[in-house]
Amino acid sequence: MASKKTLKKDINFLVDEVVGTCLMRQEMHSNDKKEQEKMDEKIKDMLHFREEMITKVNQPDIVGDGKTLRSYYSDLYKELLDKVNGAFEELESSTE
Repeated sequence: MASKKTLKKDINFLVDEVVGTCLMRQEMHSNDKKEQEKMDEKIKDMLHFREEMITKVNQPDIVGDGKTLRSYYSDLYKELLDKVNGAFEELESSTE
């Protein structure tokens, strides 16, 4: 983990990728009201997730030495990757 600044940039970039994919799906399926609502929910979920992650980066729940904080930020990064990968897998499976 390089820095909090880099982690925040990664959070924004990855969440934006999921949101962008959802917006493209909405445009492609503009006649399908159910798909539109599903993508709206996914977008809201990802934006809420972004806010939670940024708050966790700015205000860590733990107080400790450098090793403990590194572990905390490493876990946050893993949580980010799991959430984004899960979102893309969900989007991919719903297209089949």
